[in-house]
Amino acid sequence: MPANWYIYSHESLPDPDLMGVPGYTPDSEYIKHGGFSVGVLPQKEWMVLPSRIATIRHHDWTDKAGHKEFIYMEDIAGPIRTKFGKRGVVLLDHEPSEAEKKAVAADCEKLSLAFRMSQVEWYENQVREKEVTGQGRTKPTPYEDKCYTILGLTKPYSVEAMRAQRHPGEAVGEQIVAALDRLDQRRQQEAKNEKASHTKQPAPMGT
Repeated sequence: MPANWYIYSHESLPDPDLMGVPGYTPDSEYIKHGGFSVGVLPQKEWMVLPSRIATIRHHDWTDKAGHKEFIYMEDIAGPIRTKFGKRGVVLLDHEPSEAEKKAVAADCEKLSLAFRMSQVEWYENQVREKEVTGQGRTKPTPYEDKCYTILGLTKPYSVEAMRAQRHPGEAVGEQIVAALDRLDQRRQQEAKNEKASHTKQPAPMGT
């Protein structure tokens, strides 16, 4: 049995920025299962977890004192991975190497963004359902609203979205220009970094 387990998430679970915002339900965002709970899992940081956690269980209402039991990570790792893996959460039974950390971070970012996109699509399907059948909703949850921001997508019922309906060609054209501008800025920065790495001179060696 490993001495420690290691957990990583691309996003904070639950999201501290959304705590207290009406419509946000943090209880479902906690990493927990069978009496085990991580608490707030910070984004893009590795957290060390013990291989077992002690808890007090009660057989029934007469068992007021309860009795100690141990929860083993190897028993609950599967359910945690199943529930949160698609959100960019990884749980390992060994300490990851630096190379593994980089690979995990990259994979978790992709999973997290894909999950956020699925939430946007789910919300927009609800909006279309509302428009067609009257059943559904038009207001996004705080989490869905933040997904739009992180993904850089235009939020429905925003000024930009309403203008896009009136002038679709103009709005799409502006989005393309903005995307190309971001790409150009990134390429310029990468070129600067590459040039800087080539111009660095080795420190003189002592005689």
